[in-house]
Amino acid sequence: MNKIALYFFCIVFASSCVTKNISELSLSIPPKNAKELIAKVNSKNRFPEWLELKGKVRLVLEKDNEVSLGISIRVRKDSLIWASVTAPFGIELFRAVLTKDSVYYINRTNKTYLVKPFDHISKIIKTDIAFNEIQEMIMSSPKIVKKKYSFDKTNDDFLLSTQDYIYTISNFFRIRQGVLINKENSLMYTYSNFSFDNDFPEQLELVVKSSSKKVFNLKLNYSKVVFDQQHKTPFKIPSSYVEAK
Repeated sequence: MNKIALYFFCIVFASSCVTKNISELSLSIPPKNAKELIAKVNSKNRFPEWLELKGKVRLVLEKDNEVSLGISIRVRKDSLIWASVTAPFGIELFRAVLTKDSVYYINRTNKTYLVKPFDHISKIIKTDIAFNEIQEMIMSSPKIVKKKYSFDKTNDDFLLSTQDYIYTISNFFRIRQGVLINKENSLMYTYSNFSFDNDFPEQLELVVKSSSKKVFNLKLNYSKVVFDQQHKTPFKIPSSYVEAK
């Protein structure tokens, strides 16, 4: 259970761009190429100083192995990502904090803790990922990695693709789905149910496929989204806890 929970946190917390202001871009004019599309997508991205998310998480490890729990996530821009997972009636099971260089994790169920360098996440999910990429993913504003993309248009979406990256982008210039491919491993994130009030998705799904053909699926459904309100991010390892192996 300890390994599963840590893997879960690594996924949850699981690019140079064209810099223009929204006022300088006409979002009503369809892009003609990948460069114009990327500029429009980046102009729509939002990076608040603070972000709080609350809701439910559904974790599917195998076909008949599914867990549904409560989750609370707090992000301080370019600083830290804090998360707490709870059982019914608000009983905390796990807590984690990510910084740019470290991973901190507590498992309340077996009274263990873990402190590792940040690259420990990449080792677990078998895909290189940086703190800012996880932050952008949680903020639903991932930057498009600088590459030479093929550019296509479907009835409802735009498609940018290379051998390693695939992005599906809506007509509102928001990324619906991103796929990162690393040899035989892949990480896919999908946003859905964007709110008309704040242009933020109510659902985020993460799917990790490994070379061993194991599939890890996680769905976050947000019931509360709060921008730019400072929050506490408490994290203290009890003296009675032992280091996880």
